[in-house]
Amino acid sequence: MAKHGENMNEERKSARSRDDFIRLSGIGPALAEFVTEFIEKPGIFYSMPFERRREIENQMDAVLSSFGRLC
Repeated sequence: MAKHGENMNEERKSARSRDDFIRLSGIGPALAEFVTEFIEKPGIFYSMPFERRREIENQMDAVLSSFGRLC
């Protein structure tokens, strides 16, 4: 029986590593690098230029929106 959000004819995607998760999530290399740095030093977000913060926010919004379409 298919779980909510799964197509019975579609192979379920699962990440076996951090890199797999990033690739399957649609997170690009620049965003992945930012997230890794942000986890280590959250203050970097506020020290970057406004335009760069807006780019990061837009990329994160796009990734989160894609998760919503999967469910």
